[in-house]
This record gives sequence, structure tokens and C-alpha cells, in this order.
Amino acid sequence: MEKQNKENPFEEGQSTKAPEEETVTLTVDGQEITLTMEQLVQAAVSGLSRRAEMIRMAGAAGQVPDGQVYANFIASYPEVQPGDIPQEVWQDAQMEGSLVSAYRKYEIAQLRARLKALEQNAANRRQAVGSAAGDGQPSQIDPVVAALRGEM
Repeated sequence: MEKQNKENPFEEGQSTKAPEEETVTLTVDGQEITLTMEQLVQAAVSGLSRRAEMIRMAGAAGQVPDGQVYANFIASYPEVQPGDIPQEVWQDAQMEGSLVSAYRKYEIAQLRARLKALEQNAANRRQAVGSAAGDGQPSQIDPVVAALRGEM
């Protein structure tokens, strides 16, 4: 942490700066940022590091006994928030010891269910009788519509 306020407010001729204008340079998540003292206090209250915030949320809910387990998960699935992880995955992770493995099993189960539904929909489409308004024969296409489509 480096203070950048180099003025001496006790020297004559210098205007005194308000405390809000004093800035501090910090390195957060690998990036250097400069904040005023007011911004620094607000950031400290809300939590400055995104990663620490995610681990704190998971730990506060009593879901992760070991921060390293969740850190490995963040590395594998950075787009997944702690609130998006179903309770069944947390329970599996506690039994297995690996949140990454438990989430992958959950993901595979979800994908299999989705694939099964898509296959069932395709089978239903193939077996569908068709429109109740028609007689099963292809309907006549209006010659004007066919000409507009460029089919003639």
C-alpha cells in the first residue's frame, strides 16, 4: 500500500486537501488500482477481492469445509457462482471430497436428461400423425405464393 498524498498541509501557501481526496494504490487480484480513502473504506466493508467474496459466501453457508476445495472448483468452473450449485452437489462433494468431481457428475446427469428429452421429442415427431385438418396429402401450394418464393 502506497500513499500518494505528498503535500504538507502545515506549510504556508498550500491548500489543505480534504481526507477524501487522499489516494491509496493497492494490488487486487493482480491489478493495481488507485482509490480515494472513502472508496477504500467502502471497498473494505463490501470485500475487495472477488475470489475471497465467493469463498466467504460458500464458507458462510457452511457448505465448504476447506477453502482449497472451492478454490479448485473456481479454477475449473469460473462462471459458476456458489448460489448456482445445487445442494445435492454440495452433499456429494462432502462425501467424495471433491467439489469439481461432484459438479461434473451433476453436469453429466443434466446433459443425459436433456439428451433423453431431445431424443424423445425427435421420436414423437417421427411418429406424429400430422394435422387433423388435412387428409394426409400434401396441400396445394398457391401459385402466387410459390412465384413469390421463387419456386416456379
